[in-house]
Amino acid sequence: MAKTIVEINDVSLTYHETNGETQAIDHLRFSVERGEFVSIVGPSGCGKTSILSLLAGLLQPSAGNIYIEGRPGYMLQRDHLLDWRTIEGNILLGLQVKGLLNERTRAYALSLLKTYGLYDFLHSYPHQLSGGMRQKVALIRTLACSPELLLLDEPFSALDYQTRLTVADEIYGILRREGKTAILVTHDIAEAISMSDRVLVFTGRPARLKSEHRIALGDRTPLKRRNAPEFKEYFDTIWKELDCYAQI
Repeated sequence: MAKTIVEINDVSLTYHETNGETQAIDHLRFSVERGEFVSIVGPSGCGKTSILSLLAGLLQPSAGNIYIEGRPGYMLQRDHLLDWRTIEGNILLGLQVKGLLNERTRAYALSLLKTYGLYDFLHSYPHQLSGGMRQKVALIRTLACSPELLLLDEPFSALDYQTRLTVADEIYGILRREGKTAILVTHDIAEAISMSDRVLVFTGRPARLKSEHRIALGDRTPLKRRNAPEFKEYFDTIWKELDCYAQI
């Protein structure tokens, strides 16, 4: 039986602002099992990123409880690599900030670079890498801290379409090989379906769970999943669920 690694239990979030209160999340419930890849989709401004901030501990819920087993790692829309640090310096940064850098953790971080084809760029600088390579470096920087849970906030949105497909394929493969649990926030329905075990559809603000779709496309890469006959059925169903908000 799979073990639950994330539990969102009746969580609400209200922002207190100078002109009043805004409820971002309303009595939200869902869980994630170890090793799952779960995507969250929903209309713009519905509170998707707020969920990741809650899971990362950057925000506290106004009501309800959040359970996470282990340490989360957060991967943002942009890679946020430091231009004045080498690739080695960038992947070790998280370990340094958290006080976790030692001979063992450094060796692990460098082994990730080697495994995923970036070791030859150890002494290069971010501006010398392509956008896709930079995102892989950002992922390795996150993995170097050995998180139990990966929080992915539209990590491919800054890439062009072709690079986005390729990098999504590569990063999906890395996360599967490393046995990581991941939650992806994305506006791209096709991306969510191609990468996920489950897709959660949120309502408009305040965010509630509208529906949940278990994606049964087998053990294929995201690119191959997009060509599966069932892919269009999933896409059309989720599109219709989200399209009702676009009409408002």
